[in-house]
Amino acid sequence: MTANGKFNRQVWRTALLTMGLLAALIFGAIVLAGGDWIPGVIIVVASLFGLAAQIRIIARLCSGAAPSPPHGTQTG
Repeated sequence: MTANGKFNRQVWRTALLTMGLLAALIFGAIVLAGGDWIPGVIIVVASLFGLAAQIRIIARLCSGAAPSPPHGTQTG
């Protein structure tokens, strides 16, 4: 797999996982609002820990430069 393909795969994986964790956080808030405290707290805390890990990954992906195209390839 090329460096650009690997980078794109990491971006997509991170984006989808982040969206899933946000959905879980919203679901946990709904469960909490419904009065089920124990499952709601477990869902909210787990999704917050997951989002905290994702923030570090997103920062690493954003701070690093995207891989350059192979030599001999026109860029635009």
